[in-house]
Amino acid sequence: MSRETIAKALKRLRLQSGLTAKQVGDILGKSGKTVNAWENNRGQPDAEMLMSLCDIYNVSDILAEFREDYRDAFAVSDHEKEVITAYRENAEMRPAIDRLLGINKEEKITVYKAARSSDREEDGYVEITQEMLDRLKNAPETDDDL
Repeated sequence: MSRETIAKALKRLRLQSGLTAKQVGDILGKSGKTVNAWENNRGQPDAEMLMSLCDIYNVSDILAEFREDYRDAFAVSDHEKEVITAYRENAEMRPAIDRLLGINKEEKITVYKAARSSDREEDGYVEITQEMLDRLKNAPETDDDL
């Protein structure tokens, strides 16, 4: 947990309790400025003060309160859960989705290659890079375009 996370949690807990920084300071024998410093990441309470703050804010596990900010930062909406599930269930689409999102640009992708009659290779799948795709985009469509 970061100092910033601790500071935010302390301020949130104080506000939820309906107390001012001065009131909390008075209870602890500290100034309101000291409490404000803790809440603005300009200082931190020692372990004993932290336990006293737990009592004041009626918190049984203040560490869980600090982790709450972390969980909120990575909260996932129902739609995002659906997208993640679809991504995981469709492995063959992942390279295309990654390219669309700009992830793993250099990763090879697999495409179906149909052999022309003049080719000696059979129909099948071949891996190509993004660079190869870019070159193909600029290539002539037919032999007549050469």
